[in-house]
Amino acid sequence: MLTPLPFDTVTQPWLRAAARAASWFEQHLHDGRLPAGLHDLGSYYKWPLALASLGRTELAVRVFDVVVADFGTEDGDFRTGEAKSADPIYGRIADTYTNTWPLIAARVLDRQDVGRRGLDCLRRRRVQRTGGFLTGRPGQHEDERQDIVTIAGCGNALLAWGHADEATAAGDCLLRVLAAQGGPGEPFHLYIDGEGRPLRGDLGIESRLARIDPRLPGQAYVYWGMATVFLARLHLVTGQERFLAGARDYFARHDACDPAHVYAGIGCCKTGWSAATLFRLTGAEAYAEAVHRAAGEISGLQQEDGGWALPVSPILACDCVGEMAYHLTHYVLELSGR
Repeated sequence: MLTPLPFDTVTQPWLRAAARAASWFEQHLHDGRLPAGLHDLGSYYKWPLALASLGRTELAVRVFDVVVADFGTEDGDFRTGEAKSADPIYGRIADTYTNTWPLIAARVLDRQDVGRRGLDCLRRRRVQRTGGFLTGRPGQHEDERQDIVTIAGCGNALLAWGHADEATAAGDCLLRVLAAQGGPGEPFHLYIDGEGRPLRGDLGIESRLARIDPRLPGQAYVYWGMATVFLARLHLVTGQERFLAGARDYFARHDACDPAHVYAGIGCCKTGWSAATLFRLTGAEAYAEAVHRAAGEISGLQQEDGGWALPVSPILACDCVGEMAYHLTHYVLELSGR
C-alpha cells in the first residue's frame, strides 16, 4: 500500500508568493543587472541568498557575481562607491550588516574566495571587549556602537562558515544585552557601546531604530527576530542550552506588545522567521501560530506584480521584496523541518 504524501495546502501559497517576488526581481533585470536607479548594493545584497533558498540557483549565481564584481572591495567589504548605498539608511544603521547576507550566500554557492575576504572584513569590525560587531565602519562612530541585528547577522555568517567559537562570543554578547534591559514592558535599547553598556541617549537616528517601545505601534521588531534566530541556530550547533533559553527570551519580548502592532505590515517578517525556527526546535504550537499570522499578513499585502507597496526609496523597496521572498521560503522550510 502506498503511503499518502503530505501535500501542504496551507503553506503552498507562501511559496507561490516567494516565487512571484523572485519573478518581480527577474523582470527588473536588464542584461543581468538592475537599471541605473536601482543598481545599488542596497537593492541586491539579500537577493542571491533569497534566490538560492528558492532553488533558483542559476539566477542566484548570476546575481551573486554582479554583487561581487560591482560592489565587492579588495578588503572584503561591499559598497556602492564611497557610500554603502545611495540610500543613506544603509550607511547609518547597516554598514556591517549588509555584508553578512552576501557572505552567507557565498557559503551556499561555494565561493571560498569571497568568504575568506568577507569574514576577515567582519573580524576587523569585532569589538573584542564585548564579542559584538561594529554597526558601521571602523572609526565611523566614536562610541563604537554595536546593535543586536548586526551582532546576530555577523554571528549567522560565522556559523555558516563553521566558526562556532567566534559565533559563541557574539551569542554571549547578545545574552548580556538582553540581561541589561529593563522589564518586558519597558523600552528595549538596541545598541551598546564599546564597553558593552546600553546606549540610551540620542544616537542621531530615528528613535524607533534605537529602541523598541512595547507601548507603541510601528516598532522595529526585526531586531528581536534576528537575535532570536541566531541564538536558536547557535544552540543547534553548540548544544548549549543558554542560547536556546536566550532565543526564547528574546522572542518572548513580543508578549509585552500589542499583537496587532507586532503583526501589522511586513515588519513582522523576522518575527515569523524566528517563530518558525523556534517551532522546529521546540514544537511549541504558539510558535507555529505566530508563523501563520506573519505569513498571512505578508502574503496578503503582496501586489499582483509580486512586489509590495512601500513608502520607502526604490532601493529599500527592492531590498524588502528580496527579504520577503527569503522569509516566506524559510517559513515553509522550518515548519517542514519539524
